[in-house]
Amino acid sequence: MSAHITHPDYFFWAAIVASFFLFVGPPPAAPAAPTIAAASTLGGLPHSPFSAVELLAKAAFVYDLNAKREIYGKNKREVLPLASIAKIMTAATALALVPETTYVVVDEQAIQEEGDNGLHAGEQWLLRDILKFMLIESSNDAAVAVAASVGETLGEGIGREDRAARALFVAEMNRLAHQFGFRSTSFANETGLDLDEQTAGAYSTAEEAAMLLARALERFPDILRETRSNELALRNQVGESRPAENTNRDTDRFPLLLASKTGYTDLAGGNLVVAFDAGFNRPFVVAVLGSTANGRFTDAEKLVWATLGYLTYNQ
Repeated sequence: MSAHITHPDYFFWAAIVASFFLFVGPPPAAPAAPTIAAASTLGGLPHSPFSAVELLAKAAFVYDLNAKREIYGKNKREVLPLASIAKIMTAATALALVPETTYVVVDEQAIQEEGDNGLHAGEQWLLRDILKFMLIESSNDAAVAVAASVGETLGEGIGREDRAARALFVAEMNRLAHQFGFRSTSFANETGLDLDEQTAGAYSTAEEAAMLLARALERFPDILRETRSNELALRNQVGESRPAENTNRDTDRFPLLLASKTGYTDLAGGNLVVAFDAGFNRPFVVAVLGSTANGRFTDAEKLVWATLGYLTYNQ
């Protein structure tokens, strides 16, 4: 069952009207000093909706996909733990290396990974289906199965149960990050899980996390669009159904959602990236890093509405 999607035109015009009354107030009694006015504008526009946004997140970024430019940033280049947002790169790397119809075997090492999403040792999946399961459920089991199976194809004589297969795959994740031009993004594993109490499994910035979702959505839209759904039933090779519930429980809070991915670990706190269409084919990406488990959704929602308010001045 897919998440309910609001009609784009209705939502867009409702948002524009709401944003007008939210962000356009009466004119000031006296002109502000130039330095104060500059601090409260964005792109030369007065009353910027973003100036009123208060976030729990350590870092955030909003990117306009059509214009290819930033419209908001907070500590956008601070390197922070990425958590399970790393799985977007896991999916992108796998699809860049092998066909989406490749079979992935879930072996015992995958099942032993932290978390239990209902996968069973020995079952096989089409890559495209297990990637959907991995992204929606944020399944660590699925991520390890993908890394091991694809990594096996990269190393001659290396079996998928050999940790070297996973290491080869993670090396490819880092190579693809460099190819994308990400200088502050790095991966030590395919899941984003913390390695220990001091070291995260993946690091990035709010800016590059947003760009990661943007790149993946452009290259592999069929896989990413499933993350709009609250839940799905996906099937393995023999037709056994596995329910997948979205770790983003608030998909309905985001207008015209195109894709989303959550992340949470002790070191990372709450992370979230979402892509949404503001109406009339105006896609944006919002990234929030270093928030709380619940605050990441509130932070992202604030930035979505501020973006819609921003558009009232830029039509």
